[in-house]
Amino acid sequence: MFKTPEGQARYLAAYDTALKLWPVPVESFDVPTRFGPTHVHGSGPAGAPPLLLLHGLGISSTMWYPNVAELSRAYRVYALDTIGDKGKSICTRSLLTRSDFVDWLSDVFDELRLETVHFIGMSYGGFLGLNLALAAPERLMKLVLLAPAASLLPVLPQFYVPLMAARLLPSLPAARNLMLRIFARHDVNDSPVVEQLLLKTDFQGDYNVLPPVYTDDELRQVKAPTLLLLGEHEIIYDPQAALKRAARLIPNLQTDLIPEAGHALTLDQPELVNARLLKFLKE
Repeated sequence: MFKTPEGQARYLAAYDTALKLWPVPVESFDVPTRFGPTHVHGSGPAGAPPLLLLHGLGISSTMWYPNVAELSRAYRVYALDTIGDKGKSICTRSLLTRSDFVDWLSDVFDELRLETVHFIGMSYGGFLGLNLALAAPERLMKLVLLAPAASLLPVLPQFYVPLMAARLLPSLPAARNLMLRIFARHDVNDSPVVEQLLLKTDFQGDYNVLPPVYTDDELRQVKAPTLLLLGEHEIIYDPQAALKRAARLIPNLQTDLIPEAGHALTLDQPELVNARLLKFLKE
């Protein structure tokens, strides 16, 4: 997944530093899939209800460190590195369609011997959660969408300016600050997870499937009980408009706007997010 051993070593060192923030015992392992080995972090009691976590684009499963301690008290948590994205999963066959991601997750479920799961997806992971809810609803008990990327409304043009600046000029402090503005509301500069996200590497991702804006008919077909959380300072799209559209269309939906949070609401307001997640999952 990297052009050079040096680039890979640089990234994996940052990944391992971020994983040290994991506050509970973790079992890390790979499971085989038709698209390549998928890296998994497991925490929580072995016999507890399964809870699958999928991260946002470019940040890896290490982003869940503020949430995993609370979640793993009552659930067996499986945090995946999304295949084709940054992390320790290794993509050996390109994922070209939305159904490829359904096949990938089905392989993971089968290898973990899971029939159904609770599912929490952040940003791109939220898109993949909705994708699974539409294609294989029998696999989901409950679905949580945290700032799902583009799934509810088109991405605002101003989102791409800091993103491109940070990608093209990663060493420039101004570009870094622009990227942080779309990523989080509070000062998270010292977080190893943020360092991992912004680290300049020669990673060659397999980003072939862009999140669609789901149609009204598609959103009406979501069967799983669903929780949608957005930060009040979300920059990808208008959070109020996104909440209104989702509430109008998704049948069994709860929503909340998290105060003083941006796109990375799990980092900005972990206590509020954790409490809301557990309330929903335990209902």
